[in-house]
Amino acid sequence: MVRKPDPQKRELFLSAALRLFVANGVQKTSTAEIAKAAGTAAGTLFLYFPTKQDLLDALALKIGKQQSERINSLLQPSLSAHETFLAIWDGSVGWFMDNMEAFLYVQQVRDTGLISAAAVQESNEFFAYYYEAIRKGLAEGSIKPYAPELIGGILYQQIVAAMNLIRMQPNPAKQKEIIRQGFEIFWDGIKSKTKDLRGRKS
Repeated sequence: MVRKPDPQKRELFLSAALRLFVANGVQKTSTAEIAKAAGTAAGTLFLYFPTKQDLLDALALKIGKQQSERINSLLQPSLSAHETFLAIWDGSVGWFMDNMEAFLYVQQVRDTGLISAAAVQESNEFFAYYYEAIRKGLAEGSIKPYAPELIGGILYQQIVAAMNLIRMQPNPAKQKEIIRQGFEIFWDGIKSKTKDLRGRKS
């Protein structure tokens, strides 16, 4: 009789991998160390993740899914483009602040080739809200007609820049100021010069 995988044990491996990847680096962390940290033998880990690549991909997908669930819970069709981008900004920064290890892991693996092309493609589906916000802004005429990929990339990089400052700032009030200023810098860079947020000429 084939034993069914235990979802709790799978999560145990992912949690152990996240801790070790952040503490020691992805390249310097072995699957044997992950299995030990999870309190199991290496052979048990391989039942859930046959290769280290499978583990890296599964962790990236888990993080992407959880982050997107938080942000999608903040979005409503009635929001303007400005309000939608602000919700994405606040939701992304807030989720990363609550899940700092996830942020540090993503910085290690993003754009490095450590995540498989298939996993990258799958994870992109979680972030459709970026492009929906851009589509809304273009339809409103509230943002400049820049390439969607460029706007999405700049938004993400500015979130990273804000997060790196927040990590070094223990004062909650100053953290909030960084979050506010970061969004203003992003929005001022893409907003249309011919309309303000209410659609009037500026």
